[in-house]
This record gives sequence, structure tokens and C-alpha cells, in this order.
Amino acid sequence: MVQPKTYKYIDEKKGSHTVIGFIAQQIREIIPNAVQLGEGTLPSGEEIQDFHYLDKMYIYTLNVCASQELHRMLMRQQAIIDSLISRTEAFES
Repeated sequence: MVQPKTYKYIDEKKGSHTVIGFIAQQIREIIPNAVQLGEGTLPSGEEIQDFHYLDKMYIYTLNVCASQELHRMLMRQQAIIDSLISRTEAFES
């Protein structure tokens, strides 16, 4: 399961405020298409070849789609519950 993390950037050029986000390596295990690997520079100045870039828009889009599907499921379940309540009430009368 992916856990949101609270952190501050080491590189002050990105800001000094607290950020809520995800660890790209965790996301890559669950949603590989949301992470790209490439060249990058660590805050220490070290250049690396397998820097993990997180595509937040990809995650956002998946989240919207999943939320819509959950809403549809809830509506179907609510219709079943309402039907069962009506049948139970009719049976009890």
C-alpha cells in the first residue's frame, strides 16, 4: 500500500514549505507507468542515471477514474439496499 509522506525539500530552490507527496520508488512498484527513470541531480550535487521522476498528473487521472468507479459502485449498492429495505418493510406489514 502506498503511504503519503510529509517532507521538506533539501533543495531550497524548490521551496521551504512542507510538502505532502509520495515516494516514487513505492509508486513504481504499484503504478509503474507513473514513474519515469532518467538522469538527475541529487541535492548533494551528485549526478545519477536512475533518478525517479513521479508523474503526478498520471496519478491524479487514475484517482479521478477510481473515484468515479467507486461512486458508481456505491450507487448500485445503495439501490440494492433500498430495494431490500422496501421488501423487508412490505413483508413486515
